[in-house]
Order: sequence, then structure tokens, then C-alpha cells
Amino acid sequence: MKKVFVIFFTLIVAQLYGQDIEFSQYYANPLYLNPAFAGSDNYTRLSLNYRAVLPASLGDYSTYSASVDKYYDGLSGGVGFQIMNDRQAQGVINNLGFNLIYSYHAQIRKKWALNTGFRLGYNVKTFNGNNLVYPDMLDPVEGVSSSGMETGLYQKSLYFDFSFGILTWYENYYLGVTIDHLTEPKISLGSDDPGPVDKKYTVHGGMEIPYYNNIYRVHMTLSPNFIFQMQGASSKLNLGVYLNKKSITGGVWLKTNTSINLTGCVLMIGYTTDYSTFAYSYDVPFYLGGLSGVISGGHEVTFLYKFMYKSKRKKIKAIKCPKI
Repeated sequence: MKKVFVIFFTLIVAQLYGQDIEFSQYYANPLYLNPAFAGSDNYTRLSLNYRAVLPASLGDYSTYSASVDKYYDGLSGGVGFQIMNDRQAQGVINNLGFNLIYSYHAQIRKKWALNTGFRLGYNVKTFNGNNLVYPDMLDPVEGVSSSGMETGLYQKSLYFDFSFGILTWYENYYLGVTIDHLTEPKISLGSDDPGPVDKKYTVHGGMEIPYYNNIYRVHMTLSPNFIFQMQGASSKLNLGVYLNKKSITGGVWLKTNTSINLTGCVLMIGYTTDYSTFAYSYDVPFYLGGLSGVISGGHEVTFLYKFMYKSKRKKIKAIKCPKI
């Protein structure tokens, strides 16, 4: 039996202003972070991401993402495709998105590159309350009835979405800017007054600090990073650092809210080879406090694989950004 009490809030609110999905392994899902990442690798890149939020609490909040991108000589840039499915409250609210991405690559100088990316998305958002249990379906003697007085429990909203991103890097430094929902599409689920999706502004950047051994070879790198996001009345600044040694990468992020108060942290670990990456991270929400915050976090798993292909272009200078 689905006991999803939050659905009553959804039914009585005329307008719903939602926030975008946030993946904790930002650079392991690069096309979602910034469309300018499309084709930024010398290989065809396949990324599979899964995220489950608050699995210890009531309901099921999970997100699936799959993306692929590749550089094409004739287009002077990269092309990518991403499909994402976000399920909330055991699938009562479901958002399925298809995204086509193009990124133009420009070499400004020998060590300085600039990409500009565009993302066109088509989204199908549904609300399905047919399997929910409402108060008028409960009987103290017979238990749960199979029918109630509720009607119009299935709604669907279809809409296009557009995003734009810029990514630049010089030697060991990188910086990116993304603007999502450029047209602020309006979504209606059971309401005559659709609510808009606010523009989301993202600024992300960082650097890689190499550490050398006694024969002057890099044996370890430290990578401090930041991500600032603003959408509607909400803004946040997340600060993180990665430590990479050989094939092992570990990282920690601190999350803040609009008032720059700590709201949580992310602990992550990953194993990386020349062609593949496997990573796991765990979100700990500070606002729940105590043991509840520890056991009610979010799990995220990523698998990334690179396929070799022949290209006429010269091998590009790799972006020194984190792998997860």
C-alpha cells in the first residue's frame, strides 16, 4: 500500500515551483552539469548514473540518467544525447526527459580552449495518483476499499526546454557557466494556472594541483572546486576537494543554502582507469540531525566508459577537471 502523504500538498497547491535535480558526482555526469562538455574527451564517452534520495524514509525518490557524447570533425565540436527519468513518491510524480546536445570547440591559444554548448530537451511530466490510498478509502472493519471519491488522478504535461553553457580551461584551471530553462517553460499538473520553471544559473570551476615524487613525476593531485547555483529564490554554494592517487579518487563536498549555512556534505570514492570510471557517493543531510541524518542520506552510483575511435583532429589538451 502506498502511503504517500505529500500528495495532498500537491493536489491543493495551484502553482508548483520545483527545483532541478542535483547530482552529487558533478563531473561524472558532465552533460547535465554543462552542455559545453559534449565531445570534450578524445573518446566516445558513455555515462550511466543512478541516484536514490532518502531511501530510509517513506516513499521512493530516485533518478536514472544515461548519456553518450562524441567529437565530430565535420561539426568542429561534440554531439551528445541524454535521457533522464526522475521518480518521486514511488512514481506518483514522474519526469522523463530527452536531451540533444551540441558543443562548439575553439582553440584560443596553445594552452587555452573554449567550448560553447546548447541543449534542447523534451520533457514528459506526469502525475498518477490512481494507486494512492485516501482517507475515504479506509474502513475500520474491512480495511482498504478499492475505490474512492477522487477523480482526475492522472495528469500529463509536455514541454520543450533549452539550455546554454560555456566552458573554458587554461593549463590546470577550468571554469564553466550554464543557464538552464532559458524560455522558462510552464508546467501544469491538474491546475488551470501553470507554474513556470525558473531559470537556473550555474557557475562551476576549480584547479588541479600536482604533487611530484623524487624523480619529478606526478604521483598525486589535489583539486579544490566550487559550484554556485541560483534558481528562483534559492541559491547555494558548494565547496569540494578531490584527492587523486594513481587509480583511486576520493572527495568531499560541503553544501550550503541561500544563507550560506551548512546543510550537508557529500563523501565520495571512485576507481578510474584509462577507459572506465566507477564511483560511489553518499549525501549526509545536516538539517535532519543525529542518526536520522546519517541513515536518511542519498546514494549515488556512476559507471563511465570510454570507447576509442579514429579522428583527424590533433589530440586535444585534456581538461584537468575531476573524474567524479
